[in-house]
Amino acid sequence: MAYQAKVVEATLVSENKQNGFIEIVAELADRNRCRVTFEKDAQSGSYKPTHINRLYTVPCGICKKDFQCYCLDRYMDIIAVQALDLTGLTKVS
Repeated sequence: MAYQAKVVEATLVSENKQNGFIEIVAELADRNRCRVTFEKDAQSGSYKPTHINRLYTVPCGICKKDFQCYCLDRYMDIIAVQALDLTGLTKVS
């Protein structure tokens, strides 16, 4: 069965208005938590995801490792769109 990333809660934890960087902590349906970093595009004004890090509260929902993995990198765009929608910020470019 393929993994389906679903964000159930998202919180804006950091915002730097000078350079347009924001960080959102998202909780997924499988209880994983991750931090998504965005930068604001100067021309369009929309946010673009740059990094995603899994916070090590539970084992990874994809590979089941309880240490560093990069599984969520493949789902960064999907998670970013859902996290921005839940926080009420503009769409991803």
